[in-house]
Amino acid sequence: MQEPIKTYEMPKITNKRAFQIYEVQGKTIQNSTYPHETDRPHRHKYYEICVFVNGAGKHEIDFNSHAIHSRSVHFLTPGQVHKISRENDYHGYLMVFSREFYALDTKNEEFLFQLPYFNNPTLVPILNLNEEDFKDLLDLIEVIGKEYKKWNSFTTAILNNYLQIFLIKCKQFYLRYFADKNNTLDPDFALVQQFNALVEHHFKQVHQVQDFADKMKLSPSMLNKHVKKITGMTAGEVILERLMLQAKRYLIYTDLSNKEIAYELNYPDPSYFSRIFKKKTGVSPSEFRWVENEKYQQ
Repeated sequence: MQEPIKTYEMPKITNKRAFQIYEVQGKTIQNSTYPHETDRPHRHKYYEICVFVNGAGKHEIDFNSHAIHSRSVHFLTPGQVHKISRENDYHGYLMVFSREFYALDTKNEEFLFQLPYFNNPTLVPILNLNEEDFKDLLDLIEVIGKEYKKWNSFTTAILNNYLQIFLIKCKQFYLRYFADKNNTLDPDFALVQQFNALVEHHFKQVHQVQDFADKMKLSPSMLNKHVKKITGMTAGEVILERLMLQAKRYLIYTDLSNKEIAYELNYPDPSYFSRIFKKKTGVSPSEFRWVENEKYQQ
């Protein structure tokens, strides 16, 4: 029997902090409060930011493999399946935080879904930075680390604000670095971000472009036009991509049958779901599960 892909809660330490930061050197995290190895496929119920000072290794995120470059930042949204293969000369930092920690101020929770690198399956959640921009982030990490070690009655609020600054700086860099590639400076980008956030919240129940268009007070044709301009895909294709990503996750980290997965994703006809999956991936759901489990057990 294949070992299931594990889902981890926030690392447990004595005061149950909802924000934590670790410095990592070498292949493994040498910290007893971090509960698991990262070189096996797993997922989290919290957000994670991997800051790579010295790039050495490979990072697989949702079935896509990315080389780890020096001066890079990788962003992980709750539910994403990933594993990190580090080399001996690796050096970096890991910041983890819960959605509740970020939303101490309720206005922040909405902003979390406006960040291009979180909750957004249409964009790559990776920043490769130049030396000057990366130093800006390292300076922030140093301040965050010092504050974290003090931990008193003011620390939670202070760290929440430093995290907000860090994420806004990353958004600034992301929009600049990907401006040409992803039209991130286009006025329609914010509208498409809103669409992506709605898809993330409702894709299991809502599959039709018309329904999302109604929520955004747009016609389906206008929504398709805006989405295709920014992402290169139609709105329907974005919805289907998200559904297929969730199907892949179910296939490799649950024991749900193909029929049960179809029902989870609101496909009343399991055979139709299987046909759509094979059309999108080239293999049946059962074949995908077998191939991926074989790969991850290596």
